[in-house]
Parts: sequence; C-alpha cells; structure tokens
Amino acid sequence: MLRVPNALLWAILRPLLRLILRFRLNFRAARVRMKGPFVLLCSHASWYDPLLAAVCVNKPIAFCGADPAPRSGFLLRLARSLRQDDALDWRAALKEAGQCGQNLGFFPEGERCMDGVTGPIPGELAAQIQKSGLGLAVLRLEGAYLTAPRWADAIPRRGRLRARVVRTLEPAVLRSMETDELQELLEQDLHEDAFATARRHPAPYRGERTAERLEKLLCICPKCGDIGTMESRENEFACRACGFTTVYMLSGRFRGGRVPFETPLEWARWQDGRIRLRCEEAGEAPIFEDGGYEIYDLRGAERIGTGELRLFRDRLELPTGITIPRKELRSLRLIGGSGLRVESRRGGVFELRTIRPTCAEKYRRALAILAELPEPVPEPEEIPEPEETEAAEVTENTEETDNIEQTEAPAEPDADDPEIPDDKEAEDEQDRI
Repeated sequence: MLRVPNALLWAILRPLLRLILRFRLNFRAARVRMKGPFVLLCSHASWYDPLLAAVCVNKPIAFCGADPAPRSGFLLRLARSLRQDDALDWRAALKEAGQCGQNLGFFPEGERCMDGVTGPIPGELAAQIQKSGLGLAVLRLEGAYLTAPRWADAIPRRGRLRARVVRTLEPAVLRSMETDELQELLEQDLHEDAFATARRHPAPYRGERTAERLEKLLCICPKCGDIGTMESRENEFACRACGFTTVYMLSGRFRGGRVPFETPLEWARWQDGRIRLRCEEAGEAPIFEDGGYEIYDLRGAERIGTGELRLFRDRLELPTGITIPRKELRSLRLIGGSGLRVESRRGGVFELRTIRPTCAEKYRRALAILAELPEPVPEPEEIPEPEETEAAEVTENTEETDNIEQTEAPAEPDADDPEIPDDKEAEDEQDRI
C-alpha cells in the first residue's frame, strides 16, 4: 500500500519547508494545479528531488523511483521518508494509485544522473500512464545537479535552483492521444542538460570543497591517458601520474591546466570514447580492475570478504572469486558514486562497497558498450596435417610394391613382333649347312 503523508500535517509543513528550501538552497518552487488525482513525473538529479517536487503540490503525494537519500540532516531524512520502498515496482504503484485515486510522484530514470544529463525512461511509461486513468503533470528541476552532484558529498551548494511545470494533461486528453506520441513528448519534457541550462542562466554554486570526489565520474587523464590516477582536493582536480592540474569553478566549468574540456559532461563524453576503445581492444585481458572492494550477499545480509573487481569482455569477476557471465548479468546499479549493486539472472544479489573514491561508473558504461559490440567469432580449429616421415614411408612402400609386381608379372610379347630364335637352335642350323 502507498505511504502518503498525513493531509493535515502536510498542510502545516509545506509552507515552512518552502521557506527553508528557499533559504538553504535558493529554491523557487512552482505550483502544480490539477483537479483530480494525477501522476507527477519529475527529472532526477539530486537526493533532494522528492522534497523539492513535493512542495510544488498542495496535496499529499507519495514518490517512487527515487534514489534513497542518506540519513543525515533534517532535509535528507524528510526526503527519504517521502519515497516508497524499493520492493514496490513503479507499475504496481501506478496501478494502485489509479485504483485508490491517490497522487503519485515518479522519477522515470530510477536513479540520479551522474553526468548532468537525464537518463533513459521506460519505453512502456506512456502506455502505463494511460492505463492508470490518472491525470499527468511533468515537472523539470533546473539546477538540481549543480546544487548536489551525484559524485559529490551530501553537502549541497547554493546557486540557482528552480522547478518548472512543463506540461499538464487531464485523463480525457491522455486517452485521446496516441501512445507513441505521448511517449515522445515525455522524453522531450523530462530531458534536462544541467550545463546547457547553466549557460542560459549563469550563476555561481557556492559551497565547500566543490571539486572533491570528482574522480567518481572522471577517471582518465586527458594528458597522459592513465586510468585511476585523477585525484581531487578542495577545488583542484589533478593527475598524480603526470601532474596535470585544473580547477573546478563555482559555475561548474574547468579553468586552467590547458584542459581540453569546458565541463565535466564534455570530459565524460570523451572518456566514453576511450572506454569503447578499451572494450574493443581488450581481448582476454581485463578491461577494468579495482581493488579494495568489500562484497556483501544481500540475500543473507552478510559480508563475504574483500578483494578485486574485474571486468572482462565475457564476464564480471567479483571479489572472493565470484564470477558472473555477462549474459547472466541482470542489472548493475550505482550506489552513491563508488559502490555497486550487482544482480544475476540466477538470483544472486551482491553489494560492493569501498571507502576509497572510485569511478564505478566506468563499469556501467563499459557494459553498455559491450552490449553494442558484435560477439567475437571463434577461430576454426586447424586439422593437423600428416607428418613428413609418415608420408615418405607411405611413398617408399608404394614404390617397392610396384617393383615387386613388375618382377613377378613381366609383360607378354606383342603378337606383331617378330619371334627371336633361340641360340642353340641357331647353332644346329649352322652345322647342317
């Protein structure tokens, strides 16, 4: 059953929360006005998103599909309390909301974006919304990524943060629309490029240690090409192998160090190309490997051990020797920016944790690229040729057999040839003469 805040309590808390968010995050909320029960679709970039979207609605609303926020701080605890359990599938939540006439908020991406651009949404989203009988409102959060990037710590930055109502549709209008047309509209309405929005509306995002943990997203040095050598400190981002250094500014751009990229998004796109090259040229060697991971079996809620994580073209090797073939890998999700949740098709569910800032995103990108590459064709087995000594023996035996046959069976004289007299007969004939 959907967990919805108490109506009276929410009526009291909502105005207070709007003031707190305005003061703490410089958030300007929008007003979602719908007559009946509806589903609120929202882009997802930060832990605060359920709370930001909830204060835009004047009625209690439950949320699903959001990343669980940490239990630290009043605002994050409140945002965590608004989301439903992970066990509740969004399709079941949408169906239940339609049957009970409740408002439901949903983040179709299922997790916060890592590079500032919204991820893909389910292909059946439009059909499920039409089937539920609810109205629809689409809310876009602008500036949420730069306020609290996924790769950063939980401390937010104060900049420009806005909520904008992109579209509202009543149930009757939804039923009259083609499903493909509605799906295309949803993809357009939910798309958000944080850095493109920052160019249109420039503003500083002030905070402490703004570049720290950036290596959770960017792991390849653009100067020397080494992997896993990038390190952050305060507002600097440097490579410990070649000494390359740049500064991450309050606007979300890089400055200094002759860096060939303006934003982390451009760096991440270049990094994707290098990851693709490694996937194509890996052969039997590991594509990526990182040590210091602790592995937990979520079925038994127990710690298994510590070891290295390796990705090959055909398999994923977890710490303590657990191997999952790539074709049996059901899902691989990020936890924070360095952890991973791995689920196999045979029922295994594992969680990988590390205290060292590690780019776990590269494993997810590599798996997506490997799925696009053609499967390697196995080389045909070579048929061994007979050895030369055996062939020579066979030839010699054949020649000897032919000689024996010729000796035992001489050729008969031709009938047309003249008969040659015997030597003794020739001497007797001479004596008679």
